[in-house]
Amino acid sequence: MAYGSVKIQEKALTWRVTLAYLLVIAIIQPAIVYNWLVNGLWGLAGLSSWTVILLWAGLTRRLGSPLTSKEIFAIRMIDSAGLMYTGYYFAYILRNMYFANSEIAKLFGLQHKVPPFFSPLGEDFLRISLQRTFFDSSWTPPIFICIVLPVIFSAVANYVLGLIAYSLYVREEKLVFPYASWDARTMLAFGERDVSKIRIISLAIAGGALYGFMTNVLTTIFGRPLVPRLLIDFTGILENVMPGGAFAFTTDLLSYVTGFILPLKYTALQLFSSVSLYVFGNYYMTINDLWPEECKWQPGRGILWNFNMSTIYFWNSFTIGWGIAAAVIPLIVRYKTVLRAFAGIRRGLSGSSESSKWLNAKYLILIYLAIAVASICIVRVLVPEFPLWILLLFTIGMSFIMTLLQTHSAGIMIGINIPYLRETMIYFSGYRELDIWFIPPEMMLYLGGSGITQQVLQASMLNVNLKEYTRIYFLLVALGLTGSFIFVSLFWRLYPIPGHAYPYTISAWPVEAMNFWRWQSWLWTGYLFRREWMTTGFGLSTAIYLVSDFLLHDASLPIAMIGGMLTPINTALAQFAGSLISMLGAKYIGEKFWNENRGFIFIGLAVGDSLVSAFLLIMQLVNRSIWLMPY
Repeated sequence: MAYGSVKIQEKALTWRVTLAYLLVIAIIQPAIVYNWLVNGLWGLAGLSSWTVILLWAGLTRRLGSPLTSKEIFAIRMIDSAGLMYTGYYFAYILRNMYFANSEIAKLFGLQHKVPPFFSPLGEDFLRISLQRTFFDSSWTPPIFICIVLPVIFSAVANYVLGLIAYSLYVREEKLVFPYASWDARTMLAFGERDVSKIRIISLAIAGGALYGFMTNVLTTIFGRPLVPRLLIDFTGILENVMPGGAFAFTTDLLSYVTGFILPLKYTALQLFSSVSLYVFGNYYMTINDLWPEECKWQPGRGILWNFNMSTIYFWNSFTIGWGIAAAVIPLIVRYKTVLRAFAGIRRGLSGSSESSKWLNAKYLILIYLAIAVASICIVRVLVPEFPLWILLLFTIGMSFIMTLLQTHSAGIMIGINIPYLRETMIYFSGYRELDIWFIPPEMMLYLGGSGITQQVLQASMLNVNLKEYTRIYFLLVALGLTGSFIFVSLFWRLYPIPGHAYPYTISAWPVEAMNFWRWQSWLWTGYLFRREWMTTGFGLSTAIYLVSDFLLHDASLPIAMIGGMLTPINTALAQFAGSLISMLGAKYIGEKFWNENRGFIFIGLAVGDSLVSAFLLIMQLVNRSIWLMPY
């Protein structure tokens, strides 16, 4: 569909899209919630809205009225706008209730410090456990504080931050956003029924399904992997020469094809930084005996332990400092670009006067500040002694900085998330009381703006009006929350939660409860968040940015490097190899053909593989549910 054609008047939110939403709520969302209760896994083995799109596209084509690109975009938003995620919220507050009333809470002697806005307690807990219903007055504070307010505040704040980041990184910096862009092109190919592109995508989906069958289905049937999909760990060999160092590679094809859409120079920098930290950095920590007493390095523990523990005790602090510099220093150096970005928000998606009537940088900033201030005031009412300055710094400042960092990363690579930001905030506040731990993180940090930026980019590529995108976004958030209430209530009415019908709640919730209560004291050991590591990361990132921007004329190099600091070596190596293969593909297959289709191959393989994996998981869930039947 060409920009400016008559089809630009088509709607994205149609009755067919609404039916697709209802299908997801009625069938897929309860399966997702059930999978989490049974297996502790989010989603359905990679099953995405592309499954619904392929099903709906086939049905509508047979009925003689195929889906448009805009309708495909509206269905695709099921993944990114919350319907696949908000479904867990009411299950989470059941888990909170277990945390607060379990024997583990009594063991730590902290149950009396649980506030009523976190969970029903005492007689209220006993009554609710017998009745198994959310229609009880003791649920009002937890639902309001732990679900309703966080969802509303984060949805609005992320929306505003996403629009600001869109204006900065899409309009002004003109970053390519490889995954979001290829995803939108795939939607466009199906919507415009481009036969040549659909043929390539279909072949890739078939290839991904075949790969999933060979690696997962055959493994399930025969009980051993016939086509390996493994992590080959060489850490045990490397640590004989470099104690503490870790190295591995994966045989998973999808990890390699991800590199097809990523620039080689950035995947090379990502691999360089990952090796620097987890081979040479960990080696330095080990030979200098810098591991804390509670977590001493020992040979033979493998790359997973090595990566996770070194990240927690060393590199997370380093990465936070690095990331702050990578996000803030460009704002100072390129302040004119930032000012143009704020001024450019008013143009909306397409420069139409309709958008400019209601979209204004001043209003958006006021909305963001109003949401942040309201959230801070509520937190202060609930936790009066928590320092105001740290709330202002993190809720307003860090949310903005992390949005810029995550969006810039998604603009050149796949995207990143820096962990333990809430814990960082609590640690540097110096506040040691427990009540702050019961405040939902979404009330204090807004970290979803990058996803909004990518959705708005896709909307602009598909000529979806910003107002219509906004309606779809908030509608999906509301539908997801409604579905969560309905289906968690039904599962709870059928069987107790936690209970034998939902094995994950029996096997893993006690471990999670132990970790939840242990964090309160573990945080203050002094090992987790280190000022010297943050300062070092900030300084190095600043220096590398200045060199890369003024001498190499590429401001994204520190962002590519932080991706490697948060990525295991096996993943970084696979993506680098994929980028190399992509470069060779352009050389030997034909640059024009390869560059026009490499993203379709990546997305098709991923969709095909996820369909097979989801089918296997659904069969397992069906078998479990049959086992629970009384006959």
